[in-house]
Amino acid sequence: MSKRDFRKESGTLSALKEEYEFWENLHKEGDGLDLRYARDLPDDTPEFILDLLARFEEDVTDFCFSGAGGRVLDAGCGNGNLLMRAIRMFPQCHMSYVGMDFSKNMLRMAATRSADVKNVSLSQGCINRLPFKDEAFDQVISSGVITCLSSVEEAADSLAEFHRVLAPGGTLVVDFFNQASHFTMVRKHILREAITPPEYILPSLFRAMVEDAGFQVQAYRGFDYKPYQGYLFMSRWAGIIDPGFVQEKLSRLIETKLVQRLPWVNLLGYRIYIRCTKAQE
Repeated sequence: MSKRDFRKESGTLSALKEEYEFWENLHKEGDGLDLRYARDLPDDTPEFILDLLARFEEDVTDFCFSGAGGRVLDAGCGNGNLLMRAIRMFPQCHMSYVGMDFSKNMLRMAATRSADVKNVSLSQGCINRLPFKDEAFDQVISSGVITCLSSVEEAADSLAEFHRVLAPGGTLVVDFFNQASHFTMVRKHILREAITPPEYILPSLFRAMVEDAGFQVQAYRGFDYKPYQGYLFMSRWAGIIDPGFVQEKLSRLIETKLVQRLPWVNLLGYRIYIRCTKAQE
């Protein structure tokens, strides 16, 4: 290994360790712990925001799991939030769920929440080195995970791993933060924040990565169309600047009404989910 590769690998391991320790040590109290843990929300998060996020996760679950069948992997399941929602939303479907996460703390919570569910199993691992056999799953879901990786190369490795463990014709649903969204442009050019892949990535580049990994894109689903920073980005000042949550209400209106009439609007969202299939060989 060259010195450059060693530095890159060391940086990756350092970032991974920091991320791991964050989730291992996360502890919150109060109501709505599923959302507070899944999103690291403040303990005093307003009920409106919790309700809004619950509806968002219902939409995400519907997009991710609708039409799924067979063996389903939630790669980066955290505390099992999407898995438990999918089980409640699709009780009639014959699916077996596998939740995987790198945090033992999150997996313990997921195990507690799914203790009475027979068709759920849990495993520890990382998305760019999946601990599963080739073609082991019919569908792979990975929500809010690729954006946490430290390099585009790691993201590409993860997509290759998803392809490996999917059966031919299997479905992958994964998300990314849109580097070209209006909000990201504000953060980059006005606030001078660092906007770097894979945390933020252009839809065209992410599509190319997905296709290079052997997938065919089927659909997009965009979320978060706020004009500026909403509650999740400025919780300390949101009650003063926007006490009526006007931005969140506007975004929700676009997410539920406009995107149905104009599908291309999905590609303008700050957060975009993409559904694709593994090409038949």
